[in-house]
Amino acid sequence: MSGDGVVAHNRRTYFAENVDPTRTRLNVEYCYTPIEEAYHQLFDAALAEFNAKQKRKDRCIENYYEKIRDGKQEKPFYEVIFQVGNKDDMGTVGENAELAKTILDKFYHSFLERNSHLHVYSAHLHMDEATPHLHIDFIPFTTGSKRGLSTRVSLKQALADQGITGEGRSLTERDLWVQKEKEALAEIMLEHGIEWEQKGEHKEHLSVLEFKREKRKEELAELEQSIERVQQQQVSIQAVEQIEAKPLPLTSKVAVDREDYQNLVTAAQKYVVQEKQESKLKKLLKEAKKTISDLKAKIQSLTAELSAVKAELAQYKSVRGKLRTADLEQENIRLRSKIRSYESTIERNDLWHIFNPRRNKTRNRDDTR
Repeated sequence: MSGDGVVAHNRRTYFAENVDPTRTRLNVEYCYTPIEEAYHQLFDAALAEFNAKQKRKDRCIENYYEKIRDGKQEKPFYEVIFQVGNKDDMGTVGENAELAKTILDKFYHSFLERNSHLHVYSAHLHMDEATPHLHIDFIPFTTGSKRGLSTRVSLKQALADQGITGEGRSLTERDLWVQKEKEALAEIMLEHGIEWEQKGEHKEHLSVLEFKREKRKEELAELEQSIERVQQQQVSIQAVEQIEAKPLPLTSKVAVDREDYQNLVTAAQKYVVQEKQESKLKKLLKEAKKTISDLKAKIQSLTAELSAVKAELAQYKSVRGKLRTADLEQENIRLRSKIRSYESTIERNDLWHIFNPRRNKTRNRDDTR
């Protein structure tokens, strides 16, 4: 879920009807900063730098929060709500309440690690409603901007800075980001033995590339259905050909019945409109097919690259093992040569009785014989 957020409600400044005040003590407030103060912390330095460059006073920005709040280009903040299960299987008064709380707590801390360009100024875990759930309110920001403030509000660019880029209205940055966050929550759930049961509109548990491809397939199916509808509405050529033109006496002109004439006009208008629609749909269909083909090729390329890297690693390990064996053999030969040299020196100087008394006794017995 996502929405504008009601921070006062999240902080329990007031109590809604669905809140059980006797359980409010179990809630967790991870952080809270008034949004105006959060804006000062994030943007005051960039705002001062921007205003210092302005030659006209009317171009200076007095209050950046008010400018964003009153403008239409960006929202001043966003709120997302995460919940595991429902009141029947993970209710706050049931046996799984603490488990849900543990999962959401771990997810919140991982959320901060993943989203370095989403400044969380208010976050609350509620245990006093029907189901444990987590409210996260954040300000998306980007740095190093060439337009306006160097650090400014932008959800699209903030997600791009985190490596998430969309493909237009059919697949936005927010779509991809929400999918990744759901997958992150599902991984933590799985660590605690809970599998993500995906119902209705929920997508399969997909990687980002596969998610893009599935979106494109849906778009392709919609386009094909649109083309089919247009083709079904096409003008019947046979009906037009059956219209009979009657020659007028004493002139080269011909006449048709008023009803037939109107049918011809309507047919011509429909034909022009249908040609334009079909041409546009075919173009979109072609682009969608190309995108799907590109994504498939990219996945195949990455798979092949991974196989090549695995093969190279195996070869490296094999070569390294062979090199190690060769080194040991060389070292063994060198040591044997040294030993033979030492034995020869001992033998030449008749010193075996010092290094190996037993060997010397054996030699004395041999001499006696």
